[in-house]
Amino acid sequence: MNDFFNPKMAAQQERMARTEDMMRQRSKHMRVLSPKSGEKILELGSGNGIFARELAERVRPGGEVIGLDPSEAILEMARHIYPQGEFIQGDAQDLPFEDRSFDAVAAAQVFCFLKDVDQALAETYRVLKPQGRVVILDTDWDTLVWRTRQPELMARVMDAYKAVYANAYLPRTLPHRLSQAGFSNIKVKSFVVLNRGLGEETYARQSIGFATSIMEGSPEFSKEEQTCWLEDQEQLERNGDVFFSLNRYILSGRK
Repeated sequence: MNDFFNPKMAAQQERMARTEDMMRQRSKHMRVLSPKSGEKILELGSGNGIFARELAERVRPGGEVIGLDPSEAILEMARHIYPQGEFIQGDAQDLPFEDRSFDAVAAAQVFCFLKDVDQALAETYRVLKPQGRVVILDTDWDTLVWRTRQPELMARVMDAYKAVYANAYLPRTLPHRLSQAGFSNIKVKSFVVLNRGLGEETYARQSIGFATSIMEGSPEFSKEEQTCWLEDQEQLERNGDVFFSLNRYILSGRK
């Protein structure tokens, strides 16, 4: 395990975190969360640990940030990138914390993977202090506009892409779910990830990598179809004809 997340991979994660799209996303998430010095904050799905590291800077002095993730491999990466952080293994649907433990709970692209969103929201509510805040960033994948000259193949690729998520359209139901869980003062903000090229620093390029890995692991796509799809995107890049637009939503509530 310790050999899996090496300095090279850590550097790659750091480069990705500094891309314009990812910096903008974290900035918007941070602005809504509005962490304050002395607060205790839980990040669900802490991933590479970079957002937890930035949060920790905001809650000093006297504050604390705990990152939680179900994957020990992912936690190992977070500990490699942010050795001073506190990261523990756990399930957002069964949080290993006492009632009223945190001032705020943050999550980005996490709830869409959960089988029981309502249970996770109930657990989030339970571990928050009175007047505590929850801030969830997630995506409705029906909002994706992705230029292609292979529409039938792209439709199949996107069906496979969306199937990775337990709920690929979560933001449209989250306001009501938050209310049902007991949260008040529920607010929704949105922003657009818009790329007109496929540079290494774009979310579109990351999405191509994700889609390619899905196709490679699926018997539904032949090698020829994988090549055709990728060549179409690269040709659009050469022609200056890339268009990738995706809505992201930030939902917040208070206990």
